[in-house]
Amino acid sequence: MKRKRFFERSYFITLVLFLAFFNAGIFALAAYTHANSVDAAKQVCISEQFAIMEAFERDYSDGGETDGYFLMLSYGTHYEEKGILLRFANEKKTAYSNIPDTFPIPEKGEMIIQNTDGKKYIFISDTVCGGKYVLTYAKDISYLNEQLKSLAVVFGGVSVLASVILAFCLYFVQRKLYTPLKRLQDATNAVSRGDFTVQADETGNDEFASLAGDFNSMTNKINDQMSELKSVAEEKQRMLDNLGHEMRTPLTSIYGYAEYAFRNKLDEEKHLQTMLNIMDESKRLKRIGDILLEGAYLRENKIEKSVFSAVKLLDRIHGVFVMRAADKEVKITCRCEDVYLNGDKALIEILVSNLTENALRACKKGGDIELGAYVAERAKIIYVKDNGIGMTSEQLSRITEPFYRTDKARSRAEGGTGLGLALCKTIADSHGAELYFESEPGKGTTAYLQFTKEGEDGK
Repeated sequence: MKRKRFFERSYFITLVLFLAFFNAGIFALAAYTHANSVDAAKQVCISEQFAIMEAFERDYSDGGETDGYFLMLSYGTHYEEKGILLRFANEKKTAYSNIPDTFPIPEKGEMIIQNTDGKKYIFISDTVCGGKYVLTYAKDISYLNEQLKSLAVVFGGVSVLASVILAFCLYFVQRKLYTPLKRLQDATNAVSRGDFTVQADETGNDEFASLAGDFNSMTNKINDQMSELKSVAEEKQRMLDNLGHEMRTPLTSIYGYAEYAFRNKLDEEKHLQTMLNIMDESKRLKRIGDILLEGAYLRENKIEKSVFSAVKLLDRIHGVFVMRAADKEVKITCRCEDVYLNGDKALIEILVSNLTENALRACKKGGDIELGAYVAERAKIIYVKDNGIGMTSEQLSRITEPFYRTDKARSRAEGGTGLGLALCKTIADSHGAELYFESEPGKGTTAYLQFTKEGEDGK
């Protein structure tokens, strides 16, 4: 069933209510006008009856019933021509009357208005000649009925004309007032069809403009959330694609080495080498899984913080990497101020270790790596600096993406997974810290971990 629109309901309800009150007012005015006409007619009749009574008393003389009768006849004939009927009566009988017997006769001192023989009459009775006679005055006021009919026709015509004009005017006024709501409805219909770029018209200072503003704020937030969700979905898809690619390489190697060992009789040395290759590729797969699980854990759980010394942390990491750096003929040093941090010590160690391992991979023979920590403008910073191959600005913008590598061939050869810096970024975010890089091709890279929250270190 088709639902009536708000505009139609509003229009018809307003029109019906207005016309009901308007026409009631019109006909109340007509009734008031008619009542005033009746009151005016009453006053005229009272005045006429009083004038007749005074004139009759002046002309009347006590000359007997015969003289009195002819005077009454004279008055009755004269006023009948003016539409006025008279009746003279005493307590015994009617002396004279041209009022039909079927007409009502009011008591003396009374007035009645009554429809008789299809006409409307006003009757007034009062005493004359010192109470000798009762004069009854009767006048046809049917013209008031005609006047009422004329008023009804005039006021009815005015009512119809005014109602038609009002209906048209109200339609266009309501249509104009409804326009902002109609535009907002069109905008919501567009949103329901999936178009979240639509904007409602905010012109004006009324409630519709405010509602349009709220609507636009809502669609803007939806657009932002959809863009964010799209970016997240694209990032997840890219991560899954990269994960599949990363896992395919060690799995292919494992299967190839296993098939090679299965199909060939190998001496002890080749068998041992094949097993070592399978173990290396398995370790790479395990490392990928561990790093992914660690990142998921950090995103789902709160870390446990404690206050620890950055000096001791960097000294330990320096001790772990100093032998590996020496094997590659890379010098690693540690320069650290007396800085204390409030965080998960194990996670921060993983983060700095990853940065140090990346720096070691980036350095060539004779390279330098520096680990350090210092305080600058109420921020506490740990850094890892190298003079290795460096990175371009495009590479810098993507290095924390999962599985991204600046040099894919070198990273795989050295056992990299492409997940180390992504995990570092997750650890930094979990501490409310900022991880950022400065680099230039051929001149090296510096990685900074900056703690900026007041009271983060707890000391």
